[in-house]
Amino acid sequence: MFISLLVVSIIAFAIFQIVPGDPARMMSGAAATPQDIENMRQIWGLDRPAYEQYLIWLSHLFQGDLGKSIRFKVPVLDLIFERLPATLELIIVSVIIASIIGVVLGVLSGARKGGFLDRIFTTISFLGLAIPNFLWGLIFVIIFGAILKILPVSGRLEIGVDVAGITGFMMLDSILTLNIGGFLVAIRHLILPSVALALGLIAIIQRTLASSMVDVMTKDYILTDRIKGLSEKKIILVRALKNAFIPTLTIVGAQFAFLIGGSTLIELIFGWPGVGTLAFIAVQWKDIPVIQGIVFIYALIVVFVSLIIDLVYSFLNPKIRFG
Repeated sequence: MFISLLVVSIIAFAIFQIVPGDPARMMSGAAATPQDIENMRQIWGLDRPAYEQYLIWLSHLFQGDLGKSIRFKVPVLDLIFERLPATLELIIVSVIIASIIGVVLGVLSGARKGGFLDRIFTTISFLGLAIPNFLWGLIFVIIFGAILKILPVSGRLEIGVDVAGITGFMMLDSILTLNIGGFLVAIRHLILPSVALALGLIAIIQRTLASSMVDVMTKDYILTDRIKGLSEKKIILVRALKNAFIPTLTIVGAQFAFLIGGSTLIELIFGWPGVGTLAFIAVQWKDIPVIQGIVFIYALIVVFVSLIIDLVYSFLNPKIRFG
């Protein structure tokens, strides 16, 4: 993890160095005088050699200081953390949707390889892989927003409760009612972007798990279970699925990074106020500190998720723990 984050920190810092234009001029503003630009260069240490600049930036990074946004004039870390919950909410819900649907389709396909359901689900998975998630997003906007008008296609609703004026014995009941109502409305806003982001992962999970199930079902211990008289349902859902799910779990972890990258377009299409939208604004304004911060925070999340996947993998596969 440390080596990975160190490499990412170098890449994030290199963005600041190779971006076209003078960073000091961009940070100083269009009306800045040459003296203002030179002062900004000294403040940020841009007049020093690149390796010194990197060490200074790295020391600030260890202190939780990612700099100050050129566009918003606030600390980068505060800006990212303000929008990060929306992005994580979108990604986590997408992973949950993809995992549930993908596992169900994968088990049904793998348990009956070559059957009718397998051919249907394989065709669906090809569509999921062939059409990029941002195109699914546009399709959903047209169908469910413009034509059917049954789901919201823009924005994110945060669940909050204003308890002002709610007193007495009705307070708890009123808060629960507001929470449930707000939760349902928030879910409506989340459905289209999360499903659009999940479709590609559903296809990958279905194909990977189906292939693993076919391989596992030919193992000797499955034949032994059948000889013992275990039901086919128990063999598939307990014995076969646990072992077939190991490579699928690895794929889910690897795809998490792609979901983070893919969420940017989905956020823009659905007006989702997440880090992806912030990254788009930062690129437009050449807000280098924000871009650096987003790259590093995303890398930190991906590395942490990879660690969790490795730990779960070792739990599912005892050979790794005791090998």
